[in-house]
Amino acid sequence: MNDQHERLSYTTDEACAVTGLNRNALYRAMAAGQLSTFKVGKRRMVSARALREYIEAREKEAAA
Repeated sequence: MNDQHERLSYTTDEACAVTGLNRNALYRAMAAGQLSTFKVGKRRMVSARALREYIEAREKEAAA
């Protein structure tokens, strides 16, 4: 059985690590409404889908 599971969400620090964005850039994207987040208790989370969509949108902007 495969013990690896696809991540569904990341903390903001984990999102920075997987995208290579620094914390300020991540928070600017969140404040601008470019990256949707949600809270679990006091912790701010980013869904894997939202990260994927954000990166894809930045790739399209760069290609234009």
